[in-house]
Amino acid sequence: MFSLKTFCMSLLVISGFGTSVAYADTSLKSMTDDQLSETTGQALMSLTYLAPTDATNIEAKRVGGDTSIGFYKLGFEATVELNANIKKLQLGCGGTNGSGACDLDLDSVSFGCITGASGSCITTATTDPKQPKGLDSNNSISNQQNMKDFVLSNPYFQFAIKNPNSASTRAVVGVRIGAEKAEGPLSIGNLNSFSGYFTGKANLTMLGETNVSPVGPTTWNSSAITTPSAFLGLADASILNILLASVRYSEITANYSTVSRVDLPVSVIGNRVTQAKIQGLDLSGVVDEIMNGTANTSGLELNRSNSCVRILGVCSGSIGADIGNALLPVLKSGVSDYIKQQLATGLGTSVAGLKTYQMPYNLSNVHQVDVNSNTFGIALSAQNLQYPDYVAPVTKGWSMYLQDAFALNIKDKVSALVSNIASSSAARDGNITLLEKPYRNCYGNLTFC
Repeated sequence: MFSLKTFCMSLLVISGFGTSVAYADTSLKSMTDDQLSETTGQALMSLTYLAPTDATNIEAKRVGGDTSIGFYKLGFEATVELNANIKKLQLGCGGTNGSGACDLDLDSVSFGCITGASGSCITTATTDPKQPKGLDSNNSISNQQNMKDFVLSNPYFQFAIKNPNSASTRAVVGVRIGAEKAEGPLSIGNLNSFSGYFTGKANLTMLGETNVSPVGPTTWNSSAITTPSAFLGLADASILNILLASVRYSEITANYSTVSRVDLPVSVIGNRVTQAKIQGLDLSGVVDEIMNGTANTSGLELNRSNSCVRILGVCSGSIGADIGNALLPVLKSGVSDYIKQQLATGLGTSVAGLKTYQMPYNLSNVHQVDVNSNTFGIALSAQNLQYPDYVAPVTKGWSMYLQDAFALNIKDKVSALVSNIASSSAARDGNITLLEKPYRNCYGNLTFC
C-alpha cells in the first residue's frame, strides 16, 4: 500500500529581472486524498503543440501556406518589466535577403522611458521649430521623476517544425520569441529598415487658419493686399474672368475651419521596408470639407477686407459683401478644382487618384511607439511563415510583429501640409511633416545611455 505525500515545493516568482524563493515549510507533511483533490497550482512553464492538421493552424490553411508545419510553444507564466537602451539594433544584415542592408536596423532604441511630473514620458529636446514638442518636453533634471517600463506578460519561445511527425525529415524552420501581451513605451532614434508586420493608426488634424493666401510667399500681390498670415504655395492663376471682372489667386485671402481624419490605417508590411503607408486619407474629400464645411465646421470664407476684384484691370480695393457673396460659389468651385489639381501634380497622381492615394511616410520620422499588443514577436524564419495569432505571414529572415501597436498623431496647419504637397516633394518623398523626437530614457544630461 502506497501512501500519498506531497513535498513542499519552492515557488519561483519572476518580476522584472529579480527572483525570490519562498518556502511554505521546512518539513514534509502527509495529506489525505481529499486534501490533495482540493489542491491546485500553476506551472511556471507550459508546453503546447499545434499540429499541421489542426483547424487553427493558419499557416497550413492559408493560400500558399505550408501544410507540413507544426508549432511547439514553450511559455512562461511570468512578467518581465524591461527598461533598457540599445545603441544599435541590427538583425539579418546581408545574407539571402541581399547585401548592403539589414532586415531590422534601428539606432538608439529605448524600451521604457523617464516620466515627468505630469506622468507622461519626457520627449527629448528639439531645436527644430517645425518639430512638435511632445506631451512633456521639460528635460530639466528636476522634472525627471520616475521610470516607466516596457512590460512583457507571459513571454514564450515558439518553434516552427517542418514534418514534425517524421524523425528522418523533421526540421526547425522558424523560431519566434514573443509575449501574450506587450505594453509600454518604445522609442527609436532612427528606424533605417523594418521587416515583418507593423500596423497602427494615424490621426491627422489640419488646423484651420485665417487670412491665408492660396499662392506662395513670393507670388502674392503686395500692392493689392496686405501681408497674409500663411500661404498654401499654389501657383498663381485666374480664378474668375467674366465680362469686365476678374479675380486672381494672388489677390485674395481666405479663412477656413479645422479638418480631421482619425483612426486611419497605417501599415508597414514586407522585407526591409523604409516607408509606412497611410490609408484612407481621401485627399479629394479633405479639399471638399475645407471648401464647403461639414455639419460641425464652416466652409471657406473670403477675407473680404484683404481680397480684391479687378474691374477693367483695376483692383477695387476690397470685395464688398454683395460682390463677395455673389462670387463665393464660383470661387469655391474654382479654388477646389485648382487645389486638387495642384495636389495631384505634387503627389504624382491624378485628380481621381486623390481619393485612394496612400500617403508614404518615412519610418525614419517615427520615434515614439506606445506599444499595446497581444501578438508581439521577433522571429527568425527560413521561409515565409504565418505564426499562430498572426493575421499575415512574415518574410524569410528576421522579422518583427507588432499589430495595432502605435499611433501617428500628425497635427499641422493646412497651409503647411498643402505647401509640402503642392510646392515641394516633401510629401511625395515621405516627409509631409515631422513627429516628436524619441522619449527620454537617460537620467540627467545624457542624450543616450
